[in-house]
Amino acid sequence: MPCRGAPSSARTSARSSVDGKALELSITVPADTPTNKQRAVQVQADLKEVGVTVELNEVPAAKYFSDYIIPGDFGMTSFSWVGTPWPISSSEALFSPVDSESDFTGITDEKLSALFDEANTELEPDKRIGIANEIDKVLAAYVPIIPIAPLPNVYAVKSGLVNYGATQFATVDWTIVGWRK
Repeated sequence: MPCRGAPSSARTSARSSVDGKALELSITVPADTPTNKQRAVQVQADLKEVGVTVELNEVPAAKYFSDYIIPGDFGMTSFSWVGTPWPISSSEALFSPVDSESDFTGITDEKLSALFDEANTELEPDKRIGIANEIDKVLAAYVPIIPIAPLPNVYAVKSGLVNYGATQFATVDWTIVGWRK
């Protein structure tokens, strides 16, 4: 769930909570998109349990990205990105550079550019994972996006096929895929 780094309403709400007032947030979702609305309603319910009010802002689906997300006219929003077999390089644009077409938060950490460059050129898998862990630490320090849940992958395969199917954070190891004997 991307959270915009600098909208005045979010700054005011955060500052108000410091002054002892209840935190109030808003979440922008495209109208007539049930999955986005369901996630937003769940966030609203979850945060209500800890005393945070979340206003649901439904906007026209056809203008959701062009008029709200891309210009940064939101406090919070909820949508999904499709993953790829290359999670390090494909996620870079979400966080760096700040003017990336996919960095909807409007914020970044200057350390990320060099770390992504290093990770994307490292050929040794264990070293690349170590660099990815450093990227995760930088992201966790300023929390630009809150992952709510990974979306499930569902595959139907012929009976007898082994070691192939839905994966969440792994890629298929084609050297072990085959038919049961």
